[in-house]
Amino acid sequence: MEDKHLIERCLNGETEVYELMVKKYQSMVIALAMSITSSIDDAKDIAQESFVRAYLKLSNFNSDLNFKSWIMRIAYNCSIDHIRKRKSFFKYFNFKVDQGLNEEVKKYKLVSDSEIFSPHMKKLKPRERAILLMRYDQNLSTNEIGEILSCSPKTVRVHIFNARNKLKKYIEDTERKNG
Repeated sequence: MEDKHLIERCLNGETEVYELMVKKYQSMVIALAMSITSSIDDAKDIAQESFVRAYLKLSNFNSDLNFKSWIMRIAYNCSIDHIRKRKSFFKYFNFKVDQGLNEEVKKYKLVSDSEIFSPHMKKLKPRERAILLMRYDQNLSTNEIGEILSCSPKTVRVHIFNARNKLKKYIEDTERKNG
C-alpha cells in the first residue's frame, strides 16, 4: 500500500496500520542508526525512538514529502542526538554483519564492511559516513538524502564528493605507508 494512504488511515483512527509502516522501514532505519552509532542495541533503541517520534508527529507530516525520507531524517537526527548525548565518537562502524543482525538489516550491505574502506570509514565524520551509507548502500538519490538531511541536492553532492575524496586520501596515505 502507498505510504500516504496508510498514514491517512492511521490518522483516521486505524492506528494498527502504523505497524505496517514500521515493518516496511525498520531495517533501513536500523542500518542508518548503526552506521552512525556502531551498536546494534543503540540502533534498535534509536529506531524505536524514531518511529515513536514520527507517530506522535504524524498529524504534522507534510504529504509533499515521502514517508521514507521523513522517517530517515528523524532517524538521522535521533542518531546524532544519541552521539551528542553519549559524547563518545570512538565506536563508529565497528560492527560485523554476523553479530546477530536479523535478515532485514543484513540485506543492506554496508560500505564499512569492505576490507578496504572499513578502517578509513571510522575517520570520517558521522554525517559523511551516513551520507555514503545512504547513497551507496541504500541507493538513495541526492534528492532523497537532501530531504532526510534538510539540505539541497547540490549540498548533498558536495558532501558526497568531499567524503569520497577524504576516503580516497586515507586509502592512498595507507598504501604509501605500506609500500
